[in-house]
Amino acid sequence: MNPFRTHFQTTLIYSLLCLFLLNGCAGSLLNNSEKTPKELLKDAIVFIQVENYSDAKTSLNTILEDYPDSPEKVTASLLMAEVHYKNGQYEESKFMFKSFLELYPAHQLADRAYFFMAMSDFQLMDIETRDQTSAQNALEEFEKFLKMFPKSRYRPQAEAKRKQCIGSLARNQMEIGKFYFRTSSFGSAITRFQQLMAAYPDQPFMDEVLFLLGESFYNEQSFEKAKMNYQELIRKYPRSEFVKEARARLRDIQ
Repeated sequence: MNPFRTHFQTTLIYSLLCLFLLNGCAGSLLNNSEKTPKELLKDAIVFIQVENYSDAKTSLNTILEDYPDSPEKVTASLLMAEVHYKNGQYEESKFMFKSFLELYPAHQLADRAYFFMAMSDFQLMDIETRDQTSAQNALEEFEKFLKMFPKSRYRPQAEAKRKQCIGSLARNQMEIGKFYFRTSSFGSAITRFQQLMAAYPDQPFMDEVLFLLGESFYNEQSFEKAKMNYQELIRKYPRSEFVKEARARLRDIQ
């Protein structure tokens, strides 16, 4: 089955699946006798809807462990990953979405699984730490997703999250550069700011990067390089709050 599907097809498939499984589910929940995989799947969906993730896991685990050859196993595998995601267990959901995709790469809902696999990394992002592994992983996964599923209904969300990943990585590099600058490690600050400009040139704080880069060169007594950055700041961002200080520095240098 071709994994590239239209927005309408994906929505229709998922909606029909839920409607079909929910049909007659109330009686299933009240029956304490041994249940079929189909009944267990109905129960799990209802539990998910009311955010009862513990019982949802129990029902899904029963399918996966006791009925490994049942047709319901495929849906149960995807729902188990989603339950972990909804419950904030992002490391687990990432692993489960990945396992689902490895087993069922052409499934009708492969784009959904891939999107939420990337979202698992996205939820693990933390700009306050220097370790931006999750942000980088999420960025890479969103970029792969956009190439693999150009017509997915999740595309607009993936594009927005991709931009947020880039922003997170850029802001983290900015904070590291500013740390070096504050501690007078101007050589390290220069390297970090230059890398930032090369990798993330479209960030809204590029005026501050140019100014701090100029200041770093100024403090290193590399006055010509400082001058170049001050002038670029004034040319590109004439309304920046740093322009006044940049002009003052230029007068000092000249």
